[in-house]
Amino acid sequence: MRNTRTFLVAASVLLAALIPPAAGGAQALAAPLTAPTPGPAAAAPEPGTVVQRDGTVVVPAGEEGPVTSYLLATLPAGATGQVSARIDWSNLEWWDSERPGWLSYLTWSCSVNGGPFTPCPLNGPHDGEHPYTQLPTTTAAPTLTYAVRVDAATYGSVGVPTWGTVSVTAAGEKLADGPVEFQFVDGTPEAYRRTVLHARDRSGVLWQYEGTGKEDAPFKPRTRVGGGWGVYTALTKLGPSTADGGGDLVARDGAGTLWYYSGSGDPAAPYWPRVRVGGGWNAYTAITGTPSGLLARDRSGVLWHYVRSHQSPPAAPFKAPVRVGGGWNAYTAMTALGDGLVARDTSGVLWLYRQSNPRDPAVPFAPRVRVGGGWNVYSGLVGTGELGRLGPPDLVARDRDGILWTYEGTYYAPPGPNRKRVGWGWNIYDALV
Repeated sequence: MRNTRTFLVAASVLLAALIPPAAGGAQALAAPLTAPTPGPAAAAPEPGTVVQRDGTVVVPAGEEGPVTSYLLATLPAGATGQVSARIDWSNLEWWDSERPGWLSYLTWSCSVNGGPFTPCPLNGPHDGEHPYTQLPTTTAAPTLTYAVRVDAATYGSVGVPTWGTVSVTAAGEKLADGPVEFQFVDGTPEAYRRTVLHARDRSGVLWQYEGTGKEDAPFKPRTRVGGGWGVYTALTKLGPSTADGGGDLVARDGAGTLWYYSGSGDPAAPYWPRVRVGGGWNAYTAITGTPSGLLARDRSGVLWHYVRSHQSPPAAPFKAPVRVGGGWNAYTAMTALGDGLVARDTSGVLWLYRQSNPRDPAVPFAPRVRVGGGWNVYSGLVGTGELGRLGPPDLVARDRDGILWTYEGTYYAPPGPNRKRVGWGWNIYDALV
């Protein structure tokens, strides 16, 4: 009998080793045959201390939302009456030359002992002193739990630890204190800060690529906007679209009628139903939307500027056209880049036109600046919003093999020379917007 029992135990151990646990299920066969010996219990906090329960709290700056840190205060025996608490921040300054104004992008709220959260903004004089956070007042107890919730907007990203000291006092006497630390890191920029690229396939379906805010992987998987877009011979946006459904688009159909699509504010259905602007737009060989309006090139090479009227509904979205100048037939591709324009000439040289005087529609751009040659390798050029975090607008280019490249924008110079490959297979699309 004893040998039999020994054999059964050995067989059970062998089966546990040979049979893998089911994915996602309990691993019964891998459980130990005897209960583990419990380890020593964690030591209770010493009276007079404040402990940040989960240690340093990481706060993504962006749309991830608020993060809560719990501070456990253990008071000395016999503490009574009303107690107050505050966090004195050791390395926060009201003015920081490297990140000016970033404190205004942090939103704080606090509670104590499971009570409701109330705003607890940073306090203190704005004369170089360190700010502090006042925590809610409560009645003394052996232990108190303070919850500190912080939400960091994209501009609040700092990438360095922020630390301070929590002090709990009663009648001016310190009862407990301890360190607290937050680590602010880059998160996902809010939807209204992230750009969107649209692409129309050869069956007329329009697809949306929502930006991620990450330069090396700038787009999320595509989502379908809708079909029927193959009726248009030109598509262009009036400034960058955003991931929260913002941004307007105009489209010209085969009959020369121009249609206006207003941004809906709904990323799942980014455009309201189209509104007819008018006919006769087949007179133009190229139309390019900008934040200020629409640029249209006629067959003789003259560029016309249709300034936005900002009327609602958008049945009359543009003012009467103003002549910019001739000679624009030298370009085989044009796209807005921020408030300016980039244009590729017939020899493959790319030129940058910066915004000049927004109040003079006849002179919308400063004299052109040469970006460089070799741009004839691309079959599509699109200026977008910021593909990274809060930078200048970027340029997207598709080569003739269907590979998609990005050129990082710069504030004071043409698009950067170092392109990044971000995708392939983009030849399935006949229009990028």
